[in-house]
This record gives sequence, structure tokens and C-alpha cells, in this order.
Amino acid sequence: MKEEEIIKEVESILNDLEDCPENRLDKDLPVISPYRGKGPIKLIIIGQDPTVGKVERRKDITCTLNLDKKSDPLKTYVKRICDGLSKNGGLSYSLDNIYATNLFKYFYTKTPSTTYNVLEKHLKKNLDLLKRELEEFKGLPIITLGEPVLKLLTNNNENVRKYWKSEGRVEENENELHEIIYPFPHEMTSNVKELYSGKWDSYIEYVQKSLNGDLGSR
Repeated sequence: MKEEEIIKEVESILNDLEDCPENRLDKDLPVISPYRGKGPIKLIIIGQDPTVGKVERRKDITCTLNLDKKSDPLKTYVKRICDGLSKNGGLSYSLDNIYATNLFKYFYTKTPSTTYNVLEKHLKKNLDLLKRELEEFKGLPIITLGEPVLKLLTNNNENVRKYWKSEGRVEENENELHEIIYPFPHEMTSNVKELYSGKWDSYIEYVQKSLNGDLGSR
């Protein structure tokens, strides 16, 4: 789908969604477009939504994961993932090879981390759009950022830690997109840093081997 088609569909979705008093839709801010690298797309990254905690920063967000910015913590994080997957002779990944999009491409008045039920209520139409959006990338691996996205694409019992501890992935028949998914934390925030920083290198190595088709009999 073209960017303008996606934005038009999200605007239509916004008009149809039932607003939830516990976390209302913010229709004053524009729909956030996906990011498409300049080179051949090799990897899909799916975030949750653009609603950052600092309200004054929201007007400056114009692209998924701020990947259009010259410098930004989320962009640095995505680049860290790409660099890790490209180490030691693996397939080469860069921001030019990424297609990044959010499951929810619009803003809420509050960050939805405390109102997960609102995301569940608004999931169907947004998920239907995401599936159509990703049709041109069939067969490409997907990285999800954050636990809510993982749960919404699988089930409410899933958690990112499980996959990092076992060095595993979500198989095609275990998620709504029917593609292989590698769950990542949203960022290396303080509350997860101790667990994930200790597993970063081994999980990156696992994902790299999986992408290279080099897992053997594991």
C-alpha cells in the first residue's frame, strides 16, 4: 500500500472507532506515516503507537519510531538492532533495509500502557489494515517492539521475556500475521535493562542465525 492510502484508511478508522473515556483518541494530531528504507526491504519492525509520555513532544513526531529524525533514542535503538544482526559476516541490515510501522498509527490522549483494554477494543480494524499494509512484504521476518504488541498479535499470556530466556521466536502459525516474529522490548528502559542487557548479545546472535537459516538442529 502507498503511504497516502494508509493515512487515508487510518483517518477513516479514526472516524469509526468508539472513543473510550479512560483514554480518548487525540484527533487533533496527524496520523503517523510508516517508514520505508531507501534500499531493498529485508526486515519489518512493528511498534505500538506514537503516543509518547511528554505531550509537548507529540507534535514533533511525523514518522514511525522517529526514523526520519537526524538523532533520536528510538532511531538509535533500531540502528543498534540492525548493527547487531549484521555482525560477524551475517546478512547486512541497515535503516535502508527497514520497513517500520505502528499497529496503531494515531495518538491517544494518554500513553496506552495503562489502558491496554482500549487497545484491545480498537484492535480489529487496525490489525486488518496492518495485514493489508504488509502484504507486499510476505515472507519477511518481523521484529515487534514492546509486550503489548506481542500480546495483541498472539495472546494475552505471551511475554517478551519468555522468548529471550529460551532464545526463541513466534512461528507463523502462532500469530495473526502468519509470519515469523522476533519479540524485542520497546527500549532498554530501566525497568527491563538488567534482564535484557544480559541477554542482548545471545538473543541477537540467535536472531541472526535464524535469519541466515543457520540454526542447525536447535
